[in-house]
Formats: sequence, C-alpha cells, structure tokens
Amino acid sequence: MKLILTLALLLLVACGDANLEKKEYVSPLHRLADKTQNYENPSVNNEINFPDAHAPKKTYRHEWWYITANLVTENDDDLAVQWTLFRTAIKGKHWYFAHAALGSEKQHLSAFRNAREEFGNLEILTAPFSASIDDWTWQSSSDLLPAKLNFSDFIDNKQWQVELNLKGKNQFYLQGEQGYNKKHAQFNIASHYYSQPFIKVNGRVFIDGHWLNVTGNAWFDREWGSQMLAADQQGWDWFSLRLESDLALMVYRIRSDDKDFIYASLMNENGDIETLTQDEVNLISLKQKDDENYPNHFKIKIESHKIDIDVKTINKDQIMRFGIEYFEGMVSFSGSHQGKGFLEMTGY
Repeated sequence: MKLILTLALLLLVACGDANLEKKEYVSPLHRLADKTQNYENPSVNNEINFPDAHAPKKTYRHEWWYITANLVTENDDDLAVQWTLFRTAIKGKHWYFAHAALGSEKQHLSAFRNAREEFGNLEILTAPFSASIDDWTWQSSSDLLPAKLNFSDFIDNKQWQVELNLKGKNQFYLQGEQGYNKKHAQFNIASHYYSQPFIKVNGRVFIDGHWLNVTGNAWFDREWGSQMLAADQQGWDWFSLRLESDLALMVYRIRSDDKDFIYASLMNENGDIETLTQDEVNLISLKQKDDENYPNHFKIKIESHKIDIDVKTINKDQIMRFGIEYFEGMVSFSGSHQGKGFLEMTGY
C-alpha cells in the first residue's frame, strides 16, 4: 500500500519550522488524516486508464511508484530490494523523494534522495515510463515494462549498487472497486491503487566489495490520494506474498483505536483478481519482543481459499529511518503455502 510513506519528507520540511520545538509532538503519520487541504479526493467514478495512470497526479496530495523484489544470488543467498519514488504536496509545492534498500539475512543497506522539478534533479516521463531522481533511474522501453532499474549509494565509504532488468506483462490489477481502494470501513477515505505482482528479475548487485548475479521476482505498486487515514488510525501492516508461481496475495491491516480495517486480494497471472471481504481474512500478530518495536511473526488465515500460513521476518533490522521510521523487508512463510515475500509496518 505503499505508501503513504510520502510523509517521510514532511518531517524533514517541518524541521525547518522555527516554531516546531514549541509545539507538542504529533506523529507525521497523523497528517495522513488531514482533510483540510484543497486537493482532489479519489472517487469510485474515476476511470483508471493506461499508460496515463503511470504519470504524476498532482491534483492529489500524495502518490508513489513502488517496487520490491525477492532475489537469489549465484551463491544461492537471499537478497531483498526496495525502490520507491514518492511525491507529496506541501503548501502548493511538489516534493519528490526516493527510498532504496538492499538487504540480506545479516545486513540492511538503505539510502535517500530528494528532488524538486524546479531544481532540475528530477524527471518523470510516460509512454514509455521513465523516472530519474539524481543518479537513480527507472527506464522503460515500452509502457512500464520491460525496464531497467539502477541505484547505488555509499555507506561508511563502501559502495553498494543495484542493476536490475524487469520483465513482465503490462497487465495491471486494479485494487478495490476498479482501482478505488478504501482505507476505512465507515468514512469515505480511499486511494487509487493498482499492482503488478508478476515481474521477473535478473541483473547484478554490488555488495561487500564484489558483484553478484541475481534472479528473482518483483512486485510493483502504484497509489495516489489525498486523505489516507482517519484520526483513529495509527499505522498499518502490509504483506505482498507469492503463494505460487502464478498466484499472489496482498493483505493490509490499518490499525485503529476503534476497529482495524483489513483489505486483501488474490491475483492470478492470467489477469484475474479477487477482492476478499474483511470477514474472510484473519490476521494475527503472534510475536513482538519486549526490546523490539515491531512484531516478527504473523498468522494469516483465509478459510475460503484454504490459506493458513505463518509469516516471519528474515532480518529484524530491515528498518528505514528517513524522517519517519518504518519496517520494510523480506519475509518467509510456511504452512498451507511456502515462499518469500515482503512486509511493511508503520506506526509502532
């Protein structure tokens, strides 16, 4: 559901406010509940068309282009990749920023870029889609896919780098009601949201001083909206899981002081998508150590589809700390289905 994490930049901007220290601290996530801004709201009557849907939607307050990938190296080691480009509007100005990460079972490397069109360090084009922010690039050759994704950074004077080839159909799964995806059971809070969870990946990564060839699967999400949370909601848990080679499960739970909101969908590689009702999905947090902020073990049960899985984080340090903190990393699952996927957690 990704995210919604456009608020990372809001905190950076707020740090420049001389009056900030005089005000009581409020989590940046609470700004997603702000309904006073004069921006367009998603509507069930809006029609999502491609490739126009890939282009920026500046009449809305927030949006993002989001990809996660579960990779395997030539040495049969698991790696995880995240790359996200966000836009958020602040006082009529459009700020773009990107998060990128490369993770393994033992380490988590992450980096940040920010840009404004006026500064000349950002460009987004469509047909074919391309996006560049500083030296990070997504370059498609037709519509969105196929594409090349390149990004890199230095940590402690050591370079890490990701060069991926993304291949798949330009076949997009509209979440919710034809892309109108609700975020609250009672209030008219929603986003426009679509996914492509069946992307094949090959390429190479530079880590620990040498290049490794990689292959795997990637998951693309695109979302935009203006008010994303209600005042009673604090954050969410979002799962993207490849149950089988041709079947993907997406589940998110928005946690609330009143009643949690759960959305799920099953996507088949043949293009079918089935939205599941909240009553069909049982999501339980099973474990959270006293000295850790985030749960590391969940159970997802969907009896109508004979899904009963335990989901566990692989590296508890897969945490992004750019403005606001959130967990974003690879997970494994077992039970009725076995495999790997991604989990995002915020608001803990």
